[in-house]
Amino acid sequence: MSIDVEAVRRQTRGVLSVSHLNNAGSSLVPSPVLETVVAHLRREEEIGGYEAAEEAADRLEGVYSSVARLIAARPNEIALAENGSRAWAAAVYSFPFVSGTRVLIGHTEYAGNVIALRHLARRHGLQLVVLDDDSHGQVDVEHLQRELERGDVAMVALTHVPMANGLVNPAAEVGKRCRAAGVMFVLDACQSVGQMPLDVQSLGCDVLAGTGRKFLRGPRGTAFLYVRAGVLERLEPAMLDGHSAVPTGAGGFEVRGDARRFESWEASAAGRLGLGRAADYALALGLDAVQERVAALAERLRGELAAVPAVTVHDRGITRCGIVTFSVKGSDARNIRSRLADQRMNVSVAPLSVLSDTFPAGMRPGEDMVVRASVHYYNTESELQRLVDFLR
Repeated sequence: MSIDVEAVRRQTRGVLSVSHLNNAGSSLVPSPVLETVVAHLRREEEIGGYEAAEEAADRLEGVYSSVARLIAARPNEIALAENGSRAWAAAVYSFPFVSGTRVLIGHTEYAGNVIALRHLARRHGLQLVVLDDDSHGQVDVEHLQRELERGDVAMVALTHVPMANGLVNPAAEVGKRCRAAGVMFVLDACQSVGQMPLDVQSLGCDVLAGTGRKFLRGPRGTAFLYVRAGVLERLEPAMLDGHSAVPTGAGGFEVRGDARRFESWEASAAGRLGLGRAADYALALGLDAVQERVAALAERLRGELAAVPAVTVHDRGITRCGIVTFSVKGSDARNIRSRLADQRMNVSVAPLSVLSDTFPAGMRPGEDMVVRASVHYYNTESELQRLVDFLR
């Protein structure tokens, strides 16, 4: 099955205004998703928020099934959240860490995750160990194996697709090693969900966090958390309310038995319905077809950029995705982004790594920001060529 590009562009009103190459930041929302959100907001306007939610109860419940299908999980293993960082933190902060144990992370972790882990390390007396990159720039699974064999590893936390570098970390191999060692594996899939097929069983992760706004093309302020049923009882949420637990006799309480123990009572019903519609939209297109087109567009862009004398492409990895990172000799990445915006071309900037002490040739610490052009299946070859021609 291939993507009908013209059909999806007809359902993407934003392509009439901009060349949107910032899908790793926030994609253009397709009209079926927008209409789902707006329709529920109008219903809230007409009959009230609680009443509209009650009316849509079956559809709201169906969101859990839609998200579960997206990653080959079960609905009771899914919680909904307002953003990927909160979803990820809800699980990680609930882990029963023991002082002196170690948490293994990669060089290309998301900065917010690193801050949270440093916070937990200070609170619980943990040691953070940064795994080496292999010769392709992705996490070195052999270094991972050596650290696992040393013991005292509480958790492995990995970003599946980093903000920059264009690579896809070998998460399934990491999951296999963690499962064999009996170590909790937490995967940040915010940049991978929506641009490639994900199967939590094949990935071997115990926890996975994803967001709606990026490649999934859902509304901002939506995200989800997967927690494997087999580890749920080990994770008691850091915060509880009347949705995640119920009071019992003698001053006690009972935490929910499913992943919704990580949710809170109040949320945007319209946003959640939009998230479910975005998941259904992606599933209808087919994630294999999405990945094929995204990867092809990204490889084409890398090749065209590499042919421009002043441009350096920084992407690495054996498997690469829709994120393309580059720099232009003598030009600041932020200035390039601004000048492209003047031409109605959307890109972003990103650091190559928040942990690395080494930088590409010619760069110094503090100068490692690169331009990030992230393509999606609704982008066209002519949009990519327009970017290249401007840079040339």
